[in-house]
Amino acid sequence: MKLPTRRAAVLAAACLLATATLAACGGSSGSPKASAGTANTSVGVNVAGGFGEKPTLTVPNTPAPAKLTTDVLTRGSGPVVASGQSLIVNYLGQTWQPQNGKPNVFDNSYDRHQPAAFVIGKKAVIEGWDQGLVGQKAGTRVLLTIPPALAYGTAKDASQPLAGQTLLFVVDVIGSYPTTATATGRPVGALPTGFPQVRSASGEVPSVTSVKNVELGKTPRSALLIQGTGPVIDADKNLVVQVLQVDARTGKPIQSTWTAAGPQPLSGAQAVKAVTALRNAHLGSRAVVLSPAPQAGQPGVVVVVDVIGEF
Repeated sequence: MKLPTRRAAVLAAACLLATATLAACGGSSGSPKASAGTANTSVGVNVAGGFGEKPTLTVPNTPAPAKLTTDVLTRGSGPVVASGQSLIVNYLGQTWQPQNGKPNVFDNSYDRHQPAAFVIGKKAVIEGWDQGLVGQKAGTRVLLTIPPALAYGTAKDASQPLAGQTLLFVVDVIGSYPTTATATGRPVGALPTGFPQVRSASGEVPSVTSVKNVELGKTPRSALLIQGTGPVIDADKNLVVQVLQVDARTGKPIQSTWTAAGPQPLSGAQAVKAVTALRNAHLGSRAVVLSPAPQAGQPGVVVVVDVIGEF
């Protein structure tokens, strides 16, 4: 499926840091809350709940619309989403047709307490998302009614249970960032002994150039490379980060959000716990993390983290 969920290719930032620190993946959403409300839409679907809250949909017993329909339920005032950006959202997906007489909610990010992030407008997700979300503003809640041709196709396919279905998505647009976004701020200076050599400059994508003298200990270690110029990082919010991970033994890149889906959401509390150098650091900061020495089949890794936003 090309659902906008946390796929392996998306390289969820929480899991990258978990590899480095042996912590569990997960986190809580810091989406802004709005007072609960009920909205009637142009397609007759009733949507209960405000921005940031898990919605409840009541679908009429009528034929599904044949065309893509976008109903703005809450109009945001933030930056406009542009094609090619990494879009951060919460969402709930439900089929127009019920299943066994009950609403068929097939996926949602609210129960995972983790927003999703993916490149929008570039066929990384279903066409109905690309058409319906580009041009929306941060802070907007929309209902997308997506016909099969703009979702998973009209042909019945046993391997694709949503083929032939008209889909309803309530999407909360949290924000969007360029996929090449990087830390911007003041270089801190040389890294401590035992850390890798990192090519790092404000506004440029980092790279690990040598792991020759890397020393992995019993616990993770971290150090700042760039001190950002934004507000102090709020651990009670979600952060937006870019992450590069390399093998601590060979220096070979393992995975990178810069070459995949771009900026990703991550619990601020988890980030500060995993990367102690980020405590009292500012937005725009860059840190490097050394994992504990390899154990239980886990590789030793070096992780570079850029904090480019929070919500």
